[in-house]
Amino acid sequence: MTPERLKAAAFVLRCAGAAVLALLIATWLGLDHPVWATVSALVVSQDRLGDTRRTLGWRLAATAVGIGVAVAVGSMLAAAGPGVMLGVTVVLCAALARWRADLRLSMWTAAIVLLTVSPGQTLAHAGLARGVEVLIGGLIGAVLHQLAEVVVGAVTRRWPIR
Repeated sequence: MTPERLKAAAFVLRCAGAAVLALLIATWLGLDHPVWATVSALVVSQDRLGDTRRTLGWRLAATAVGIGVAVAVGSMLAAAGPGVMLGVTVVLCAALARWRADLRLSMWTAAIVLLTVSPGQTLAHAGLARGVEVLIGGLIGAVLHQLAEVVVGAVTRRWPIR
């Protein structure tokens, strides 16, 4: 096995592992929408460790921005209805994304927060829950990448790979 094939296999296994582990942990914690933990685990999983770390940082930053905008706009414009809240929220997040492209995910985070409020749940609670789901998935994706780097490094140093 060549080092390239070993790295490819590690990528495939860590992505699958991160997706499943994020889903299991978010479900075990009783989070409303554990799918977002899985999505975040996959979003942060990049080919290179530095890229995974960078993606994780921006994913968390964009999530925080999206949650903040959704909760603020939703609280101020609750009487205006979901369409108006969604429109204003996306306008604000899209303007931020034009300023800093790494904040693009704030647009869908804000939309997800606004559209996943369960009956009897506050917008702030939905935002917090989505943030926890993203945090769990992102951290799991990054940690599994770090572990995969250690394992691949140890294997390639220990055995000659052809």
